[in-house]
Amino acid sequence: MEMHQIENLLNQVNAITTRYKKINEITGENFNVFRILKLESSEVRMHSAFIAELLNRHGSHGQKDSFLKLFVQSFCFKGNLIETEFCRVKVEESIGTISEDRTQGGRIDIVVTDTRNNHQIIIENKIYAGDQDHQLTRYYNYSENADIIYLTLYGKPPSNESKGEMKDGIHYKSYSYEEHILSWLELCRKEVAIYPVVREAITHYINLIKYLTNQTLNRNMKEELSDLMSNNIEASFAIANNLNNACDKISKGFGINLENACQDIGLSCSYKVSFKENFSGIWICRPEWKYFNIGFQFRNWDKNLVYGIVKKGQLKDISLHSDIVNKISTIPQNMSKEFSHWPWCRKVEDPYDNWHLLPAWKAIVDKRMKDNIMEKVKYLLEITKDLEL
Repeated sequence: MEMHQIENLLNQVNAITTRYKKINEITGENFNVFRILKLESSEVRMHSAFIAELLNRHGSHGQKDSFLKLFVQSFCFKGNLIETEFCRVKVEESIGTISEDRTQGGRIDIVVTDTRNNHQIIIENKIYAGDQDHQLTRYYNYSENADIIYLTLYGKPPSNESKGEMKDGIHYKSYSYEEHILSWLELCRKEVAIYPVVREAITHYINLIKYLTNQTLNRNMKEELSDLMSNNIEASFAIANNLNNACDKISKGFGINLENACQDIGLSCSYKVSFKENFSGIWICRPEWKYFNIGFQFRNWDKNLVYGIVKKGQLKDISLHSDIVNKISTIPQNMSKEFSHWPWCRKVEDPYDNWHLLPAWKAIVDKRMKDNIMEKVKYLLEITKDLEL
């Protein structure tokens, strides 16, 4: 293949994407209130709260149980009689203290209870958080006949540690935001076509889900690009087959720059980002630290980047240093309960958290990614300066 064929295809693709970028700016398609407020990855404050509000027959949307009826039709799989006019909805429902063997108790993200028939819909909502040991087992032990819905961005099944011997489609069922929640939201939007405030709120949430599941590309642009690439199939494959290599090259250069930036302030940096391994990341520490690192780790291949204080690999039992762990865990804004071996951690904000998407790579190239990481490193150095890590 001639190089000029590849260059010609790239030039045409660039022209199309530039044109649609301008269209999106004119139409306001990129405007999303939930992304502006940095709520896109908040499972409780954003996703569980919004879905629960739609399901609530007393919700501020004023549509009574219309949305709940559509949800029952779309998601309930056990054949239980659910009379939606008698349902109540709760978020973060406590079902007791977690037992020592972790098979009882906990908190359920969303619970819908038919108070007349005593049937329940249990929704375990996973945007980025990992599974807890025996999590679905605890919910099943709490309410065996409930429709237990395991909801993730792409329909990923629960871990064996969470579900135990439970079977998908029998004891619980896996659903996705990408397909099932979007379909339900579209039905909800049709119900409120003449109510602009509710309709546009649902539209913003639909657009947020499309953004999180990488479906935001304009449909007409997709068709135009597909036509162009199908007419240049050999050049398209040549480009696609080398995209990962290009990203690896950019990543290696970024790693060197980051290691140098850390070295300039007396830190060692081990850049171990690899898109061929799950849970890869970046590990930073002072030479005198024995037990802990500052870590940046992907929780799902090249997505869901978290950062914080993490135990070093050779530290087998984190409880041996419980005094240090307790001090670290009291630092404000801690989300470490979701991740083992992290006394303190937070989720990295959009767009720096998802290296599967273009915005993160643009941030790497224009140095914003390095600045963002170094800002977090300096913050963690400051809040732990009096601890012997």
